[in-house]
Amino acid sequence: MSVHWLLPINPAAHLEFQPADWLTRADATAVWEAIGRSQRADRWCLRSGYRNMRSGDLMWTYLSKRQEVCAVGVVRSVSEEADGWYVYVDWDMNRTARLCREPIPRAEFGQVPMSTCRANQATGQY
Repeated sequence: MSVHWLLPINPAAHLEFQPADWLTRADATAVWEAIGRSQRADRWCLRSGYRNMRSGDLMWTYLSKRQEVCAVGVVRSVSEEADGWYVYVDWDMNRTARLCREPIPRAEFGQVPMSTCRANQATGQY
């Protein structure tokens, strides 16, 4: 059985690539794409959760400033590298496209992840 994780990302950390209305636009597609232009979207440095995360787990992306989930993928691997622990994610392009068009607001899944953490049961229903 796979574990569901929340990966909080601050879109403001990728501000040079964000559209001017990134914080208020209803559709998160441009926000997610901007993050991908700023860095590799399939490789994330982790400070927590990495010891319990396994290949096959689900990763949900939580946009912290927007307080919503906009992407989901499957953990390909977790590895220790010279500068830290990294999770490699194969994003589900179809589900992510749907989530970007209609992000899940924090009010619906009830968590505010401050770091990578297990998602509650409400998140897993999407």
